[in-house]
Amino acid sequence: MNRTERVQEVLRLEGLADAAKKRAAAHRGVLDTEARTELEQHGTAPSWRLPDIGTVALAVSKEAPVVSDLAALTQWCLVRYPSEVETVPQLRAGFPAALAQRVVCDGDVVVDPRTGEIVPGMTVRPGGVPQTLSIRASRDARAVCAAAAEHLLEGLALVAAEVPGHLDPSDVPDGDQ
Repeated sequence: MNRTERVQEVLRLEGLADAAKKRAAAHRGVLDTEARTELEQHGTAPSWRLPDIGTVALAVSKEAPVVSDLAALTQWCLVRYPSEVETVPQLRAGFPAALAQRVVCDGDVVVDPRTGEIVPGMTVRPGGVPQTLSIRASRDARAVCAAAAEHLLEGLALVAAEVPGHLDPSDVPDGDQ
């Protein structure tokens, strides 16, 4: 397999994965709607046991206090529970990035050129290290791969419809016995 064929295969497989995710999300959405409707109608969270498949359940949250505004809670606690409020020194949000712009790498240490000091807490990230490979397919290539994946999924759906509905555990290697 040459490089072009390998990239085409990556794009086909990624297109298949995207199409499968979209289809699974659509089916999951229908199931979610059915479960929420059942919850509204019956007032209890549904749990569906499906023979040879598993269990589907809609979790329902329990009422509980949660922090929605940490600053307001901190101010309230400062008055009522002052021993429970800490003052933690921290750098301003943008300062590490600004400092990184003005310090320099000197071998394996970071130095502040204004003072000549080695900057503690900063290290040198080596350059020239390969990063993640990026494949940016053209719009046309993505469309072709997506169409091929959709076609393949249609074929898989037809094959799946022919599979018997119940699994025999003895047919599954290391299956539940």
